Amino acid sequence: MTRKPALIILLLSAAFVLRAEEFHHTLPLGESPLRLETATVEAEQVLDTRDLRRLDVADIVARTQGTDVYLIGEFHDDYRCHLFQKAFIEALHDRYPRTVVGLEFFDRDDDPVLEQWRLGEIEEGELLRRTGWYERSSLNFGYTRIVLALVRARKIPVIGLNVSRDIVHRVARGGLSALTKAERELFPTVGYENVDHRYFIRTVFGRLAAQVPVWFDQMYAAQTCWDSVMAESMRRKLKQPEFRGHKGVIIAGDFHVVYGLGIPFRYRKAQRRIRLTTLVPVAVSANPETDAEAHPMTRMMAKNLPAVALFSRGIADFVFGIDRSEKPRFPEFGMKGKMEDGRFVLTEVTPGGWAERSGLRRGDEVVTVDGESISSLARFRHLMAEKHWGDALDLLVRKKTTIDEK
Repeated sequence: MTRKPALIILLLSAAFVLRAEEFHHTLPLGESPLRLETATVEAEQVLDTRDLRRLDVADIVARTQGTDVYLIGEFHDDYRCHLFQKAFIEALHDRYPRTVVGLEFFDRDDDPVLEQWRLGEIEEGELLRRTGWYERSSLNFGYTRIVLALVRARKIPVIGLNVSRDIVHRVARGGLSALTKAERELFPTVGYENVDHRYFIRTVFGRLAAQVPVWFDQMYAAQTCWDSVMAESMRRKLKQPEFRGHKGVIIAGDFHVVYGLGIPFRYRKAQRRIRLTTLVPVAVSANPETDAEAHPMTRMMAKNLPAVALFSRGIADFVFGIDRSEKPRFPEFGMKGKMEDGRFVLTEVTPGGWAERSGLRRGDEVVTVDGESISSLARFRHLMAEKHWGDALDLLVRKKTTIDEK
């Protein structure tokens, strides 16, 4: 039976579904003497975990004059995290013009392209194409654009922190033994054990880590490779003669930074005297009074209190509160797909998400987006990422249908 394309013209809605997320911010881990103490932070607040004083980014720079490298954790899909990064880098660069920024979502091999970007020699489309941004990830570039626009405006040196994902993915499938000798040398500190870090990553994966221990061992090995190479990329850059004395800024997911267990641990193993400062976001949730499952007494007591997040004071040197109940900056469509014989076919449609509400189903083929034929997964991701709330979206879809006998 021939499947005829169905034309769908829709207006993006600002409605969104609150995501249930667990950020593991109250664990007594790491080497900080404050790891057994907890405190709270409100949205938009920045606190020094040593004395809980409320600060701004300029205060942090002033308090950390001896720091060699700053590590800033992020929620990859949160616009406020990236605004904080921009503000901090501006304050740091104002005081220390010799600064280098390293980004998790780029590879070392991307450095020549990033250099052309910083110098204004190429535009954004060329940057995305040559670094394979949407081939490697579906994360909307709009989040990272905030920081890259700043480094371009100020011509701040910027580097990629990772190596080919294929190498790390191979470790995740077969452990460290899957690496060649040359590949193993990319991760010089991977052999150092850290029981707190192993426990932390176990909490991230939950019961699956205990149910499939061999799988977890391989995933954990990949995680340590990831942390090791990101630390080594910045360390290697700052050792170059022309960058000695520069301040380094590492931007990576918060799980790579919290409790000093990921990148900070690997960095210190490679360079014992390095002076690091860590800054991480903490997700602020609604007060218990809005939680139907909370005890009535708890709801009553919380009624007049501001929404806060609880965190271990050993989590980082500085924390900044992020309200994760707000809608995402960019639309989330709730669908994934892949190329099959030159066609882009949906392989996953999130229940209750925008795509399902719009009538899309697993197996449907997206033929065009705003009149452009889909030639690759990367191009589909790029076209969708350019959309904002309230934009019109014109999809030509060939529906997957079956013939039922009556």
